[in-house]
Amino acid sequence: MSDAHLRCETRDGYAVVTLERPQQYNALSHALVEDLRAQFARLDADPRARAIVLTGAGKAFCAGADLSGGPSDAEDVVRRLYIPLIQQLTSMGTPVVAAINGVAAGAGLSIALATDIRIASESAGFALSFVKVGLVPDAGATWLLPRAIGSARAAELALTGRKITAHTALEWNLVNEVVPAESVLTRAEQVAAEIAALAASVGQTRKLLHASFEVDLATQLDAEATAQGLAQHHPHYAEGRQAFRDKRTPRFH
Repeated sequence: MSDAHLRCETRDGYAVVTLERPQQYNALSHALVEDLRAQFARLDADPRARAIVLTGAGKAFCAGADLSGGPSDAEDVVRRLYIPLIQQLTSMGTPVVAAINGVAAGAGLSIALATDIRIASESAGFALSFVKVGLVPDAGATWLLPRAIGSARAAELALTGRKITAHTALEWNLVNEVVPAESVLTRAEQVAAEIAALAASVGQTRKLLHASFEVDLATQLDAEATAQGLAQHHPHYAEGRQAFRDKRTPRFH
């Protein structure tokens, strides 16, 4: 499906969602955020979409908020648009692989951080430039970034507004891989296809990983036990166990 802001293409077991505002470096208009949330909700409810690839059209992944419309109430925008988007991204069961084809800045970097696996083009760049315009990082950046790269590196990015290259991002563990620009989407789709071939328990695993940041060990141990009980009663566990006995590749879907 396609509209003015977003394109979604289905593959065998996964979907590719592309931000479609290349002339604006895929900056986040209000309509784009709302369409993105609706698209994520549809895909997360679709058992055929077992993974999602998120990328941008043109030269950028996402340059952050669209400031071309003139002044707006920043707090209202954050509360009404960005907070629900990041909460949705980090709570849904479908794993998300980011194909970071160009710059990821501001809230665009926050969106990338809310995904599970990040594949970056050699031409990608990363920045939190809020302090350069008198604002503060938002859309979860001050929570997600320190957990991804540590407090010292996060402070370096957030307090200076400095832009880093894809190779520096890899060194700092902000991304998982750096590949040539022409390969970034292909590689992200390979990872998504690998995830899509796995059992349904991958969704519960994603939720457990995200929840772990907010709870103590005892709570997490309890959540693991509950999830394990659910997984054991899913048909995929029986198939996985039989495939192990038969010394063959399991057929989950």
